Amino acid sequence: MQNFLMLSLKDQALILSAGVSFIVAIISLILSSVAAVRTKKLRNRYRSLMKGESGIDIESLIHRYNDRVIALEQEIERMAGLIKNHDLRITQKVETAQVLRYNAFGEKGNDLSFSVAFLDEKGTGAVISSIFGRDESRVYAKPIVEKKSNYALTNEEQEVILKQIK
Repeated sequence: MQNFLMLSLKDQALILSAGVSFIVAIISLILSSVAAVRTKKLRNRYRSLMKGESGIDIESLIHRYNDRVIALEQEIERMAGLIKNHDLRITQKVETAQVLRYNAFGEKGNDLSFSVAFLDEKGTGAVISSIFGRDESRVYAKPIVEKKSNYALTNEEQEVILKQIK
């Protein structure tokens, strides 16, 4: 220590700075080693994550799922179109036909005259009536659009149309 004190101030500062540099270098070496070990662990975890449990890398898995989602969206659009088409077709189909039997001429006997309504949900279709008499029978068909006809409707035809719509 005495030898150190005999050195010039410049030499002392040089030795002291060399010692501090050596200590900083040792600390830096330790910190870089710790950082290298942590980096290696993170790299291993990243590789494990990217491979997934089944050995398939996540990027491929994401691409595969994305393709499946796109295919499902297209299928949903196709099915929505089919449903819309079916809804349209169903509204245009004849609902359960309604029949009203009656005695057209008020004579004694059976109710052999009838009116039948064949209408869709919107009240469009036809009414068919058969008037039965002793000497002759007649059949009439009248088009119906939205519960109305361009032809005069009998009370029975109007009644069977109302029964159909309910």
